[in-house]
Amino acid sequence: MRDTSAHDNPSATRTFVDDAPGNPFKTSHLPWNLEFDPAVAPTTTRVDLGEPWVVGCRVGRMSGRRRAPEIRNTQGEYAAVLMVHSGTEILTQQGRTTEVRAGTAALWDGVRPVECFSAATLVKSTMFIPRASLAGIPDLDSVFVRTIENSATLRLLTGWLDVSMRQSALDRDAAHTAGRMALELLHSALARTRGGASDSREVLLLQIKDFLDRNLGDPDLTLDTVARANAVSVRYLHMLFQGTGETAREYLRRRRLERAQHLLLGPGPELAVAEIAIRSGFDSPSSFSRAYRTRFGVAPREARRQFAAA
Repeated sequence: MRDTSAHDNPSATRTFVDDAPGNPFKTSHLPWNLEFDPAVAPTTTRVDLGEPWVVGCRVGRMSGRRRAPEIRNTQGEYAAVLMVHSGTEILTQQGRTTEVRAGTAALWDGVRPVECFSAATLVKSTMFIPRASLAGIPDLDSVFVRTIENSATLRLLTGWLDVSMRQSALDRDAAHTAGRMALELLHSALARTRGGASDSREVLLLQIKDFLDRNLGDPDLTLDTVARANAVSVRYLHMLFQGTGETAREYLRRRRLERAQHLLLGPGPELAVAEIAIRSGFDSPSSFSRAYRTRFGVAPREARRQFAAA
């Protein structure tokens, strides 16, 4: 495997081009038992986007099984969304089979046996996701191995991942942002398979979440401001967040605390707790400390001490 990260940027995320002989999927995918057409050498490219990672690959005729031995050899619990760009792949899991054609996608579960097959050359991308990241999806089992049809949201997801994979040296903050946006787009695409909100509503919700993320450091940010900036009413803003598992206010609080957690424990110069509170949009260090303790169970300074000791 060749590491194509920028060697002079230790904070950059890594992009791997897997050109090892034999099975190149060993280091880029979850464990599988795969058989390839020997006439077509498979190639894969992987990029890490925070918690999720995405792999682009080209492969000839292929069949594969992921059963108990492979599942036991997997560290952590994952799901994966398969996006086909050219060709067709057939997925089978839990007695359910779906044909994933060019322009469509499907989600499969990494903790259960699954099989795949492609009869000819296949070009695809697969995003691997910690299963916990999908915990907010109601009746999650119902969306596994169901075709995610071509839609504006799915095209946004595949386009977003394509752009992310073309970046040779994303810094860690940018990589985490790219991964989080990819997960938001995936949630939106899955909502459509369940008969959820329309593409236009989902895209507008993503636009509003992006606006909130870009303005986390503004302590005067209100829902009135958010609504005006995105040309919607406050009532419609609340409606857009219905079904996401949190209100707009809760989303803003969670993202501010996630930013604060990154500033407190992430790489980079050590900042004073008061400075972290300001950069994360809290109106005072005391309100930040209370919110942080409520979310994480310890005060910010104690969290930093524990992290340093570990």
